[in-house]
Amino acid sequence: MANPSPLFPKGGKKGLLTGPDGEKDMRSIESRLRILVKAVEQSPVSIIVTDHEGIIEYVNPKFCKVTGYTLEEVLGQTPRILKGGFLTADFYRELWLTILAGEEWHGIFHNRTKSGEMVWELASISPIRDEAGVVTHFVSVKEDFTEIKRLQDHMDNLAHHDQLTGLPNRTLFYDRLKQAQALAKRREEGLALFYLDLDGFKAVNDTHGHELGDRLLKAVGQRLMECVRESDTVARIGGDEFTVLLPGLHTQDTAADIARLIIEALSRPFQLDHLTCTIGVSIGISFYPRDSEEGERLISYADAAMYKVKNTGKNNFAFWA
Repeated sequence: MANPSPLFPKGGKKGLLTGPDGEKDMRSIESRLRILVKAVEQSPVSIIVTDHEGIIEYVNPKFCKVTGYTLEEVLGQTPRILKGGFLTADFYRELWLTILAGEEWHGIFHNRTKSGEMVWELASISPIRDEAGVVTHFVSVKEDFTEIKRLQDHMDNLAHHDQLTGLPNRTLFYDRLKQAQALAKRREEGLALFYLDLDGFKAVNDTHGHELGDRLLKAVGQRLMECVRESDTVARIGGDEFTVLLPGLHTQDTAADIARLIIEALSRPFQLDHLTCTIGVSIGISFYPRDSEEGERLISYADAAMYKVKNTGKNNFAFWA
């Protein structure tokens, strides 16, 4: 049997409503009920009470503030009105299996408010039992941590993306390369790695200043993205050096076509305000698993092939082998 609430201690010989002070005890119960009501109404977290089928019977003011729905709008509805469409059917199946078994459920919801805004909520759902131990209702307590999630995502973005171009940085590129190698091995496929170094960028940067040089790098990143598929990765790994990861690509002919496309795209003049800039690009190419099955070696081989281009005329491409 559950322990008695400190607000409503278990009665006995001197329990509530059992003696000559019954009227006083009734006033005490009413006072404690008012405290409970205020605690729920003024709670800093959202509280939802549903029946055993999930039909909403009560929500507190914090719920209304977070979701934008009024109490009248949600009564008789189910919490599905908040469903954002990001969570799987298995997620909700596990939730219901847990609470219908009489156990508490803890998890995170990615819900949609009345206005369409997405919110992240840390939630706990508990069954409410009657005197016979039968589950009659569920109470859900949810804490909005949307701002914390946004801050976490921002910090993750800072750690894994180049802040100038918005492209993946060296750290994220290495992670993508590792994942691509694992997938290629499982599927018995190949992948190509391009190592790019801009030709003529230093002259533009030194002559016209770093601000214009930064704008040129951003424009280069955008053109590179237009040359590849969504499944490919374009990264800036430092200075005017970029890498391109092309999963599922293993023939020199196809790689050569893409390299020519990139060279043509970056050779077109860049119009930055009233200044027209013309640059080129040297590209080195290596293949997994033909050249190596180690990520570091693939990068090293592509880098070496790129320097071969630098030493033999620039604005071209070369394979490691």
